[in-house]
Parts: sequence; structure tokens; C-alpha cells
Amino acid sequence: MVEYWEAGSEDFGLVHQLGLLMHQESSYSKLKFSKDKLLDTFDMYLHDDNKVVFIAVDGDKPLGLYAGYISEYYFSEELVANDIAWFVVREKRGTRIGLRLLDCFEHWSKERGASEIRIGYSTDINPAAFDSLMKKRKYSMVGANYRLES
Repeated sequence: MVEYWEAGSEDFGLVHQLGLLMHQESSYSKLKFSKDKLLDTFDMYLHDDNKVVFIAVDGDKPLGLYAGYISEYYFSEELVANDIAWFVVREKRGTRIGLRLLDCFEHWSKERGASEIRIGYSTDINPAAFDSLMKKRKYSMVGANYRLES
């Protein structure tokens, strides 16, 4: 049975496994992965009430994660929620795991008074499925990501 919870310090091993898988599969895979950097970032998220990490686990097997934050816009005192990572292991895509993780983040954001939620997409993992999912959830596309490699 899949369980969902807000990650704590005891969950670093799960977050590390998922972060490594996400990195290997994504458009960031050419960059060097740093376990220490991931640990530092995760630790920062654990100690900031405006940041959150949710994980999905079946027994001891990590299945997905969602990490995001809430902040004021740079031009307004209203709050916006943004993600930094949303990932489901390949064999569980197309199930409700990703949706449940998004539900957790949406609920967390609304509880904190976010005017809107903005979800970025830069991993380039299954773009057609991502676009379809966002449209079904009533998100509208604004902008795009562009990359120039050195």
C-alpha cells in the first residue's frame, strides 16, 4: 500500500534514491550529481516552514517525491507556490502517485495562502504526458524553459 507523508530527516535515504533516479533520467543528467549537495538542500527544506518535501513509499520502496516552496512575488506581497522537483519512478508513472503528490502540494500551498501555484517543467521526462496532466488539472501554460549548454 502506498503511503504519502511530509519528509523528515529520517527520510534522506529515500530522497537520495529518488533524487539520483530523477537526475539520471532528466535533462540534467550531463551534470555531476552530488549527494552532499542534495543533503544540504534537503536539510534546508526541513528547517524552513516555507519549504516542503512530500514522498510516496510502498513499504521500504520509494516511489515518488514532490518538493516546493512558497514565497512572495518579487513585485507583490501576495504569495506564490513553486515546485523544484516532482518525480515518480518509471514503473509507477500513469498511476495516481504523481497526482496524490500534487494534491499534497496543492493542499499545503492553499493552507498557507498562495494566490496561485506555478509548476515548472525542465527535466524533459515525457513532455506530452506532463502537458496532458497539467491541462486535466486546469493549469494553464505560461512561458517556457530554454537552455543553452556551454
